[in-house]
Amino acid sequence: MKKTADKWLENEISAGLAGLAVLQIRNAPSAQNMPACITAWCHALTYNRHWHADAENTERIRAAFRQLAVICEWWPTPAEFLRVMGNRKPAPALPAPKITAEEREHNRQRVQEMLNKLQAKFDVTEDA
Repeated sequence: MKKTADKWLENEISAGLAGLAVLQIRNAPSAQNMPACITAWCHALTYNRHWHADAENTERIRAAFRQLAVICEWWPTPAEFLRVMGNRKPAPALPAPKITAEEREHNRQRVQEMLNKLQAKFDVTEDA
């Protein structure tokens, strides 16, 4: 892990796993094996995924480790971590476009013209 974002993630994973380790959850890695465990977790969590070092992700990661501390009786996997972490908040919606009365009327007329053309093309009379 060399990039700043990766170092940030490694620090968060390290702190989270350390918090779980002190709970002595079954099958927890030994202190000797913890560096390898952290590396494996970081590799798993960065496979086909990019993390942004921001406050929202930091809180999501920390909250996921808190949730794991509450629910896990066995040492968790990165997959369990991702399941409890949840999704990012959606981006705020763009405001509705502002349209003038003239544009609205122009669009209404265009739609009416299209409807008239379709009706004329598919109008079936009783003689047909």
